[in-house]
Amino acid sequence: MGRIYIASPIDEVQLANKAQTFVDSFEGRIPTATELAALTRAHDVDLATMAFYQAVRVARGNKDFVDAVDRQAVGQTTDKRITLLILPALFYEEHPEVGGDGAHVANVAKACGIDARVVPTVSRGGIDDDLPIVRKALQDVKDGEIWLMTLSKGATSWRCLLQEHSDDIPLDRVTTWFNVGGLPNGCQLVDLMLRNRLRRIRTRAFCKVIRMDFNSFSEFGTANPRLRKPLQMPDHLRVINVVGSPLTSHVEKSMQTRFLMLKHLGPNDGMVLLPDALWLPGEVYPVLGADHFFRGTQISSLLYRLFAHVFAANENE
Repeated sequence: MGRIYIASPIDEVQLANKAQTFVDSFEGRIPTATELAALTRAHDVDLATMAFYQAVRVARGNKDFVDAVDRQAVGQTTDKRITLLILPALFYEEHPEVGGDGAHVANVAKACGIDARVVPTVSRGGIDDDLPIVRKALQDVKDGEIWLMTLSKGATSWRCLLQEHSDDIPLDRVTTWFNVGGLPNGCQLVDLMLRNRLRRIRTRAFCKVIRMDFNSFSEFGTANPRLRKPLQMPDHLRVINVVGSPLTSHVEKSMQTRFLMLKHLGPNDGMVLLPDALWLPGEVYPVLGADHFFRGTQISSLLYRLFAHVFAANENE
């Protein structure tokens, strides 16, 4: 019988106490990937992950947001005309059981009075496969406020659409972007899979097995020039990052190999280093225990509270 988990559970209270010293040293900042890599080398990835999680919760300019979300009641609704477009993750059609299609998000949104739609992007597609689909979905929303929730690769598509085709979408009505476990800056796992000739050969074979174009797969690496161009979000667009922060003992079985491949680089969710999953400036809500698949008993209630927070914030503006 194979290994069920990478590691056994640990005392997270003691880990949090130990991490506090490093949180204090960040002086109200969200630590960088470089700082977390150094902390991982000096100690271990769990300590670095806990330090990231705690630092995000108390970061200057972010603590008030986290506290406000935590105070929200579950079940609030809106009478405003809001359309939530959900951009799914890779392989959402092949593996709906993972939740990358965003159906569970749509159910919560509808319960809150939001018109939620899952955008039918290409499940095994690359950036350019998805751009016209996302553009049309935005154009098809004829009135009211538009919110976006991007899951994993959905953030890559949205980022490229915004920087390359912003004049073709009703950008003035897109008021909130929820970046959930996103790859807006690319994915270090893809980098590792393309690192040398032998790995590229293996990755080409992998792409044939999963029936995905190798070049489309490669586009999600951090070296993609499209993902290295500077881009500033419009001033009116609220950016809310939701990032899973798993300890080694939390990682779901099918994510374990990927997590371990990235472990030496620092805290990650099994696909991307945690600081690189963020779009900053923006608000950040970290979820301890969730990996890239973003599952857990707290997820539904968190979605309700995030939506309620934006309702309240909009009323106060």
